[in-house]
Amino acid sequence: MIRSMTGFGTGVACGSGWRVEATIRTLNHRFLSVRTRSLGERPWLQARVEDLVKHAFNRGEISIWLDLQPDSPEKSRLFDHDAARSAYLELCELSQELGIPTLPTLEALIRAGALQPAEESDQEIWPAAKEAIEAAIEAVNASRLGEGKTIAEELNLILDRIEAAVASVRPHIPAVAERLRERLRSRAEGLALKLDPERLEAEIALLVERYDVQEELARLLGHMSRARNLIAADRPVGKELDFISQEMLREANTLGSKARDSEIGGLVIDMKLEIERLREQVQNVE
Repeated sequence: MIRSMTGFGTGVACGSGWRVEATIRTLNHRFLSVRTRSLGERPWLQARVEDLVKHAFNRGEISIWLDLQPDSPEKSRLFDHDAARSAYLELCELSQELGIPTLPTLEALIRAGALQPAEESDQEIWPAAKEAIEAAIEAVNASRLGEGKTIAEELNLILDRIEAAVASVRPHIPAVAERLRERLRSRAEGLALKLDPERLEAEIALLVERYDVQEELARLLGHMSRARNLIAADRPVGKELDFISQEMLREANTLGSKARDSEIGGLVIDMKLEIERLREQVQNVE
């Protein structure tokens, strides 16, 4: 079943002292465009996130946000306590060697540069981030599949109406052909042309063939059959459906220009309106 390109999903995971919440929103786009938010200062993590997302989607504008929160006291510290502790012990040892009776103070640690900002490793964040993103992707795809089902139903209804219009055209074709024959005979008689009957019939046959629309109707039905197969396919088909809708519009335009009948002209207008509706819906198919 087809999927929509519009969706939303979230996922949460914890690991290595981190809580990661991933939010993904997808919108229509002719190609695949992935945008990550809030990871500008983490280029390694950003690259991994984008690579994971690109392999999960085929088409659409994908926006992803990651909220990274420490879930342990150690991860929420501003300074590297291990480094400060090591520096303090070294200062104490130096004080003993030099015979200084007082112990090092926090001010001494600051002057010695022992209070270094706590470092965060993107590698240790990645497992939780990957789990959260995968959960968000699953939620987005469920959303896109649900909307895709609604779009598929609408596309099939539109195709039903186009097929009904095609079926309505067929009964008018013999009458149109007969009017063309009568028109050519009347013109020949009005001009008092002396034509060989066989030659006249040959000219009439050529004229009728020139304005025959059976081929356009057959191609329209073929395109619609192909469209229905694509709608039922379990793969991305948006670009193919878009191309088929363009071909259907081309055939309808040719049909309208060839048909010499007001009723057929009205039916062609109905066809073109439905094909435009089809094209609008297809723009949201992955």
